[in-house]
Amino acid sequence: MERKMQGASLLLFLCLFLCSWSCTVEMVNGQRQEQQQEERQHQLQQRSCRVQSLRAQQPSETIRSEAGIVELSTRQENDELDCAGVEFIRETIERDGLSLPRYANTPKLAYIVEGEGRLGVVFPGCPETFRRPPFGAGHGEKECQGRSTRGGRQGERGEEEEERGSREEESVRHERERAREESSQKVRRVQSGDVVAIFAGAAYWWYNDGDKPLRIVAIADSSNHQNQLDRSYRPFYLAGSSATRERRERLGEGERMGGNILAGFDPNTLAEAWGVRKETVKDIQENNQGRGLIVRVNEPRGRRAAAADFQVEENEIDSTNGNGLEQLFCNMRLRHNADRPEEADVYVRDGGRLNTVNRFKLHALNHLNMAAERGVLRPGAMCVPSWLSCHAIVYATRGEARIQVVENRGRKVFDGSIREGQFIVIPQFYAVVKRAGDQGFDWITFTTSHSPIRSSLAGRNSVLKAMPEEVVMNAYNISCREAHQLRWNREHEFLIMPPRREQYEGGRAAQ
Repeated sequence: MERKMQGASLLLFLCLFLCSWSCTVEMVNGQRQEQQQEERQHQLQQRSCRVQSLRAQQPSETIRSEAGIVELSTRQENDELDCAGVEFIRETIERDGLSLPRYANTPKLAYIVEGEGRLGVVFPGCPETFRRPPFGAGHGEKECQGRSTRGGRQGERGEEEEERGSREEESVRHERERAREESSQKVRRVQSGDVVAIFAGAAYWWYNDGDKPLRIVAIADSSNHQNQLDRSYRPFYLAGSSATRERRERLGEGERMGGNILAGFDPNTLAEAWGVRKETVKDIQENNQGRGLIVRVNEPRGRRAAAADFQVEENEIDSTNGNGLEQLFCNMRLRHNADRPEEADVYVRDGGRLNTVNRFKLHALNHLNMAAERGVLRPGAMCVPSWLSCHAIVYATRGEARIQVVENRGRKVFDGSIREGQFIVIPQFYAVVKRAGDQGFDWITFTTSHSPIRSSLAGRNSVLKAMPEEVVMNAYNISCREAHQLRWNREHEFLIMPPRREQYEGGRAAQ
């Protein structure tokens, strides 16, 4: 009996050992595969980062639609963007314009340059708890009422059918109430200054309910781990029609963009899947032809009445304590306003300010591995020479600045001006300095890391100040006094330096 028990114990031990060994082998193999994939991505990226010069540029392609414009620059035709592994997108949505629902193979970080509107982002499995019409009070209800009334009138055919008619009227009222209580996932209010995170594969749409154009700039990180397709940004539109990409610098037309992916399915299959008539499916597949990617919502509706309600609901939902899927995605905050001076991470009187939006302020950026920084410089002020631990895309939102960028061999790859509406790519670890022009300079920087680390060459956190004085003396072959001045003369400044009045006035006179 004891021998049998010992044999059973030994057999159990061997089974447990084999299971743990196989799990360990699978884990090691998985880690090796991930490391090999990361190494291949790094090698590919390193080969594409040998840029000889940088430039301040506008988007190279334009896509015109009924109620707006989409402009973009792609990695395939832009060496700087290919180095950073991102694509640049600028979208202008006119008043009452709806940027059609779509999802993409890459995560996207956007900044609202101007205007206000509404954003819908759909996460699978999250509850439809939002109960306000997306285009304002009365719009969807009016449409549903009209259709229901037409159906109700067909049932009133005589006095002998009064009872049936009353039942149908009750059904119409029920349909009206259901339309009034139409629900969806959360619709977010967005406004100028908001940084917005959008996940790969999440369906989303923009709607401009303001009184001026809604202008959005964004980067799509096609080198992100969430993208398992090729190196291109691919939007999958759920409605609309394809539109021509007009090239800015070359004659001719580029590839077409967009196109309703539902149009590729068999109508009978979709009719069965949705439980609707085949004619309805054909309307969905064929409507909006020629209107492009941004269409106009023509029905009148209230503009600003629901603005406060949107804000209140989002704040309430974001403050709830959930768990599982609800905690991870459904209640996740996707936007943070970077235009509030009182929340500036760096503020220098007469110099300017910096507002950083990283994973600590916006938890969603943990999943995207991206961040943003809003900068404002007063006329003549300077951002000290520094470098970042990741790629950066700088977009000018107002004014002008002179920017100098230096690569690892001590050669300037850019020394020029950047103006409103232009962007420039700063590769990882390239040193950069900015000085604002006479009108000042405002910008937004997108980074390819959710927690970028900045090292500066001047001011309180200067790397030279952190080195021993003897090291600085011998490295530059300067005197002890000069080394002391180099390390300590601007110790009270931090990242932003206001202009010294006599220097600024002298510079203006020289111009």
